[in-house]
Amino acid sequence: MPDAEEIARREQAIQQLVQKDAELGAIAQARVTAKYGASSSLDGYDFSDSFDKSEQATRSIDWVHQPWLRPIRFVYRNSPKSLRFIVKRFARK
Repeated sequence: MPDAEEIARREQAIQQLVQKDAELGAIAQARVTAKYGASSSLDGYDFSDSFDKSEQATRSIDWVHQPWLRPIRFVYRNSPKSLRFIVKRFARK
């Protein structure tokens, strides 16, 4: 168990990190403003949903791995290459 002196040292270190983070944030903001101008902003963008699992590509194309599609995938993968190219060409249209 840390003593009072160790706790005070840790709190002081945390405060220094918070201060340094604020300084670096201000420097970064100034750099972005200088590069892109004051009008470019991400204020309306919500970062919390950016990495949501429901938004990931693996979830949106999961239908490809449904059991009913296995025979179709098997036939497609074992068909001649020329036939697969024809199927791909028609699938793009």
